[in-house]
Amino acid sequence: MTHALRVFTGPQALDFLGGSWRELYARDAAATPFQSSAWLIAWARQLASDVTPIVLVSTSSTGKPLAALALARHDDGTGTQVSPLSAPYAECVRPVGPHADDPGVVASFVFHLMLLAEETGEGVSMTDVLANSGLGRYLTQMSQNTGWSRVDTRYASVRLPFVYAALPRSTRREHLRRQRAWVRVASDCEVTYARTCHRQALMNAESVMACLRPARWYSPLLSGPTSANGRDHWRSVLGQLDPATTFIATLSLDDTVVAARLCLTRGRHCYSLIPVTDDRRRHLAPDHALLRHLIGDLTRKGFTMLHLGRTPAPEQVGAAQYQPEWTSTLSVLASPDLAAA
Repeated sequence: MTHALRVFTGPQALDFLGGSWRELYARDAAATPFQSSAWLIAWARQLASDVTPIVLVSTSSTGKPLAALALARHDDGTGTQVSPLSAPYAECVRPVGPHADDPGVVASFVFHLMLLAEETGEGVSMTDVLANSGLGRYLTQMSQNTGWSRVDTRYASVRLPFVYAALPRSTRREHLRRQRAWVRVASDCEVTYARTCHRQALMNAESVMACLRPARWYSPLLSGPTSANGRDHWRSVLGQLDPATTFIATLSLDDTVVAARLCLTRGRHCYSLIPVTDDRRRHLAPDHALLRHLIGDLTRKGFTMLHLGRTPAPEQVGAAQYQPEWTSTLSVLASPDLAAA
């Protein structure tokens, strides 16, 4: 297929995200909520004045968009760094569009990134790219051939409906032990599972969630340069997302929330991010209890997959108790020094 590459920056990039991007997203069954126009525009609005949104667009010979990749360029006056737009907050990154995995399209995106690193001396960090996507496969091969740094992170997805009886005996015992503990708790306290269903409930739950939020398990090794730090940015982003496809699930003892998860949905897939718990109730494993309720809730509503997302080594034992399907994301880094080597 003959195609060309167009580059939109600044206001033009935002216009594309608000227009043609939506059609590309609608025609891409493999795209996740982290590639939605609403998510990307919401994070683009949090960028500092020295960060510019960029959209790479692969077009057909007639000019029709085939696929697009959203990036951000940070220029602090001493150098520039290019990374995915909304990094490191997106659990997985990929281009969007019906031809997002086509080898020629992916090659044009990566070639452009290589030119930025090798000819203009810009740093390039492509973080949390789905390894099984066309872009992920190309970046894997390229990192092996060029010496670009690469870090792989396991990514867990739980297929629904989840069958506890199919688990290994030792794992079933762990689940039963925790369930019995919560039965004892329920004899003294009211245990309540809830999920938000409208915007005000979402924002109220975010306020509660923010009080529980610990430091995220990762310190993004190859994180992108955005100014989106702190609670105000998250509240702004959540305020722009559709509450029909964005919710916070909570587990409470009496009137006190002890565990919460922010979730995004697309079709029959649910993507969980930012799990938080009350440290004072850690002995009860409240996040596991919340997951049991969430899995049951999603199953009843017809969901077929719960994505637990990036799962570093300390979290893998807990995630393994749900017999997830393991894939991975990868992050590659090219500094001007590496590109010139």
